[in-house]
Order: sequence, then structure tokens, then C-alpha cells
Amino acid sequence: MSNEIPPRTDKSCSFLVPLPIAESFSPSTTVTMFSPAFAARADTKINIQVLAEMVDSGANPNLGTFAVTVHQCCDISDSQITPQDPTPHPGPPSSPNAITKEVTLKNQCNLATHPDDDDQKFIYYLRLRISNSFDNVKLSYSIQ
Repeated sequence: MSNEIPPRTDKSCSFLVPLPIAESFSPSTTVTMFSPAFAARADTKINIQVLAEMVDSGANPNLGTFAVTVHQCCDISDSQITPQDPTPHPGPPSSPNAITKEVTLKNQCNLATHPDDDDQKFIYYLRLRISNSFDNVKLSYSIQ
């Protein structure tokens, strides 16, 4: 995946980026982070892969979890498109555990946010979470 970037801890429904997206975040303990926003039509199928691994070989992966959910930008309150699945543990260093899912995007907003150029598209983003109080976890993801 791409070079490591600091966790993006503020979600945005602006500054859309085209699919596919792939990012690797610098190692962190407990943090909620977000992908950049992207535009797609409802009923578009996307494939998401999230990889998480411990940084320190002495760390216990069983003390941490990671998760991903897909959200739609709405004018009043954003809508969660996917439920949060059971949260797996990160893998040991150089052997990440993965969450892989295929998601069909939906319009779940009463008042949806649209990009300026095409009212047939809606704006979405991923919410990613690492939960580990003591040890750094490296997380990367891709959306295709």
C-alpha cells in the first residue's frame, strides 16, 4: 500500500478522492480514523480490505481489536451503511489479520449530500478503529 500517513482523526465530506483508495497509517494505539470521502452511485459494489498488525514482536495481539464501517455523508446526520462486524485481533508483526468485505452502497439519508457535479452520486467514507491501550498497531486499508 502507500507510504504511512498520520491517522486522519477528522472525517470530511469534502475534498473527494476517486476510487480506488489505498492508505497505510502510522502505528497507533487506540484511535478512530477516517478515509477520505469518495463519491459513488447507490448500488455500486465496493471491495474493502483492512489489514492490522502489531508493531512490537513482544506485544500481545489478543489485547487489541480493529474494525471498519462504511458511512454516507448526509446533510443533517451521517448514516452508517454497514453494521460493525465482530472485531478481530491484529496479527503479529509481518503477519497482519484482515477484514475483507464486499459492500453494496445505498442511499440511506433523508437529505443526502451530493457532489456538485452529479446529483446521481452520493458521498461516502470509511470509519476505521484500532483499540489497544498499550501497544502500537499498524493499520492499512484499500477500497476498490
